[in-house]
Amino acid sequence: MKNPFKWICGLLGVLAAAAVFGIIWVGWNLNQALAPIESLSQYESVLADWKASGLVDHFPAALPAARKASFSAFPGFLQGGGHIQLRITLPEAEVRRHFDHAVATAKQYHDGGDSSGLLNEQDGGLPSTSPHTLGSDRHEFPDDYRVFIFDAKPHGIDSDQPWNHGMSRGVVVSLQRNEVIYYAEKW
Repeated sequence: MKNPFKWICGLLGVLAAAAVFGIIWVGWNLNQALAPIESLSQYESVLADWKASGLVDHFPAALPAARKASFSAFPGFLQGGGHIQLRITLPEAEVRRHFDHAVATAKQYHDGGDSSGLLNEQDGGLPSTSPHTLGSDRHEFPDDYRVFIFDAKPHGIDSDQPWNHGMSRGVVVSLQRNEVIYYAEKW
């Protein structure tokens, strides 16, 4: 009877080890899937993935020559929203041109804050974006960033939660820092 007992214990040990390694593998892959893409080398391929949504038509087709650039994209997961954001530092005159264009075309704007600033501050306020490219310790834009909302729409009208699903797109400009941030969000 000792041999079958040892054999069963050995088999259970192998199965337990395989289960532990399987859980670790699934957890690692899930963590990778939930991490935003931040590599500038993937900008054009990620932008191509977002093209069909119509949310990134205002983004540059290729990375412009910039002094400094950062990128963040997340496709969304389950009911969690997705975003794409490109932050670039440009010459002062070019930033001013972006600012003037945004003033002429934006539906709304706000200085600093986060995606729900206007939505909560005024009737008819639109959601915008959060600072995905300013670092993980930032949850709001500083006041020198003006967030221009080109378009924002709910996915479906529900009287209790009209913005439960939807989209927002636009640019964020800081004349002080000579930065332009292109953004699109879907949730």
